[in-house]
Amino acid sequence: MEKTQMIINGAMTGTSVITSNALNIRFLDNIGVQFNFTGTPTGSFQVLVSADHEQDPEGNVTVPGTFIPITLTPAPVASGVAGQIYIDLNQLSAPWMEVQYTNSSGSGTLNAFATAKSVGG
Repeated sequence: MEKTQMIINGAMTGTSVITSNALNIRFLDNIGVQFNFTGTPTGSFQVLVSADHEQDPEGNVTVPGTFIPITLTPAPVASGVAGQIYIDLNQLSAPWMEVQYTNSSGSGTLNAFATAKSVGG
């Protein structure tokens, strides 16, 4: 999978929640998510997955499934300074993924990218 931008210039202000569109990760073994953020945000990042979400080939949601956060240890956070976070995900079984940022204070701008590869042929 080529690099896909999941969040474009998201406003990390107030108590905002920024959620990406769903990304089809079916048949992908390893997924990387990169968060780049500016400013002074304080908040938390999550990766959410769904087994019951469905979209047609054009990206239109046909069944808005339930997205459930996966446990990330340590939990990725923004701690009041600009930065980058990279999350390496291995062998996710779910066919759909979203990323999310919840701001608790401060402000900034968020961009998130995903990339992936399949190990087998």
